Amino acid sequence: MIARGSFLQASAAGLVALAASPGAARAASGDAKLIRVASSSTFMLNGIAVAPNGRMFASCPRWTDSPSPNVAELMPDGSIRGYPNDYWLDWQPGKSTEDRFVSVHSLHADADNQLWVVDDAVARQAPQVKARPKLVQIDLATNAVVHTFVFDEMAAPPGANFGHVRAQGRYAYVSDSKGGALIVLDRTTGRARRLLEGNPAVQADHSIQPLIDGIPFRQKSGAPIDVAIDLLEISGPYLYFTCLFGPALWRIPLSALQDDALAPVALAAQLERVIDIPPCAGLMVDKRGTFYLSAFSQNAILRLRPGGKLETIVTDPRVSFPNEGTVGPDGYLYFPASQIQRIPANQPDGVSRVKLPFEVLKIDVR
Repeated sequence: MIARGSFLQASAAGLVALAASPGAARAASGDAKLIRVASSSTFMLNGIAVAPNGRMFASCPRWTDSPSPNVAELMPDGSIRGYPNDYWLDWQPGKSTEDRFVSVHSLHADADNQLWVVDDAVARQAPQVKARPKLVQIDLATNAVVHTFVFDEMAAPPGANFGHVRAQGRYAYVSDSKGGALIVLDRTTGRARRLLEGNPAVQADHSIQPLIDGIPFRQKSGAPIDVAIDLLEISGPYLYFTCLFGPALWRIPLSALQDDALAPVALAAQLERVIDIPPCAGLMVDKRGTFYLSAFSQNAILRLRPGGKLETIVTDPRVSFPNEGTVGPDGYLYFPASQIQRIPANQPDGVSRVKLPFEVLKIDVR
């Protein structure tokens, strides 16, 4: 395992100390202007994907008892439409699960104008069904589903909970945020390999218990939130990743993940710890290689420049549990304020503290 490489250059030690202290990342002014893009008074907007042509999509998981479309397109006029069609959005217990969305966790628009949708098939507010998690590829030129990859028990053993996805070329990468593993899917053959399972880099650090607005972030039962490797991003020849609570951003060469002859020990040796970070629910990168982090315990968006400088670009009560977003072709960062900490499943009395509406916001990062 590599400690820290050229990404941080000589500034690594100072940045580790900065990121480790509460609120220390607030080195910048933190006053970027928030602009509302869309809002919903009915269902959660949990993740945002912006296509190369500017079309915008949201994941709307079934994590509350409000009706949810699972996937929606956010229209230029601010309206929200289910996507891609009524059939895919029409799942109910008793209906087939391989060709309908059960509970979409996240989505990602790649450079080839393809929308990738992670359906973890765990509808928290519906009777549990025997459904396999799947990755759905939608061609945005035709709005048609072109491939559905259903994961077997080798890739998704019982208890797996698939989180986020990134796709580039022949391969797609999906995080198992419950079991703590990275799934590498060869789109050509359909083969999915489960990698790094058991490695500390992809396991949750149970010593970290975040506070949000001074309140512990826990489940309704009082049990801690347990999320392992979750966020993924591709920049240059690397896949970057982190667990929901951090405490570090990691990277590994894409070439190592694609080499199915590489032994587990040799693969683990390619891991590089980049920088210590606070708990984050979104990891995004722009064309310049600048990373943006949705720091939910700080109600903030952080920026990590290629030279290793970590700074706050906006902090505001409206940025309530900022989740996964995208830097759009217009140079704005689009992200949802998902308010996950306020939904009934994360309240000790099971009563929602959500402050409607759920919002999608943008800030200028040009």
